[in-house]
Amino acid sequence: MGNLKINVGTDIVEVKRFRRKPLRGNLSFYNSVFTKSELEYCLRYSDPYPHLAGIFAAKEAAIKCSTWPLRMIDINVVRDADGRPSVVVRCNRNTMTIKVSISHTRSLAIAVAIITM
Repeated sequence: MGNLKINVGTDIVEVKRFRRKPLRGNLSFYNSVFTKSELEYCLRYSDPYPHLAGIFAAKEAAIKCSTWPLRMIDINVVRDADGRPSVVVRCNRNTMTIKVSISHTRSLAIAVAIITM
């Protein structure tokens, strides 16, 4: 198998952190953390906050497993045709895709990110 290297990151977020910071009145915060497409995805739901927390957790997990210095806004959580998420990172003209799994309840969101090299 050679020198396969696996980096793993995980994060858990309380949804109430986002409920306490409503979208209205806090757009500068949300625009500094989430991409336009991520916000549009979350706003499709009647309760966007668990989805926002899940995406936030995925970004944190990606930061924890990456060797690149990343900002939240450098990270975009995207979904394939079946709705499975992954993370696309753009940093200094480089692009990397990270496998990610996101799960949430009404009160908690968790994500795990994995990079294989």
